[in-house]
Amino acid sequence: MKKNNNNSMIFSAKDQLHLYGYSSYFDSFSKLFIKKKLPNTILISGSKGIGKSTFIHHFINFLLSTNEEKKYDQNNFIINKDNRSYKLTQNNLHPNFFHVGNDHTDNIIGVDKIRELLNFLNRTTNSDNLKLILIDNVENLNINSSNALLKSLEEPNKNTYFFLIQDSANNILNTIKS
Repeated sequence: MKKNNNNSMIFSAKDQLHLYGYSSYFDSFSKLFIKKKLPNTILISGSKGIGKSTFIHHFINFLLSTNEEKKYDQNNFIINKDNRSYKLTQNNLHPNFFHVGNDHTDNIIGVDKIRELLNFLNRTTNSDNLKLILIDNVENLNINSSNALLKSLEEPNKNTYFFLIQDSANNILNTIKS
């Protein structure tokens, strides 16, 4: 959470406990997952600020908290702030979840971050043999990080799911600049 220029609070996607406007997508994704038909790699593209990352954070919490006492409230699309998975993902400590995003000093996602991801993919999981990877601002991968990631995307391990979030406006601007 941070403040903007007029002192109002801005919540990051991972801090949003309520999901608005994505109920049909959420239901579709959860049904595909339950039927074991969810694709291993999903690209979600759209304008900045429409809730793409919030939606995926909610879906990831749903998947990770399924067997927890305070699991995701799928009827109301609310993350229980006391559920174990939420607390672990908030602090980037969940053993079955890895988040890739550009750091705050640079708009580029470098190869070192992808190497960390590859190490994560080679480790054993905590439970349910499920690994979830969120790559936010995928358009900011440089050529080296893109190449390092490519094989993992082409040949994902069983029960490994990649969620790639792309800001379509940034992608268009990058294309124009090239």
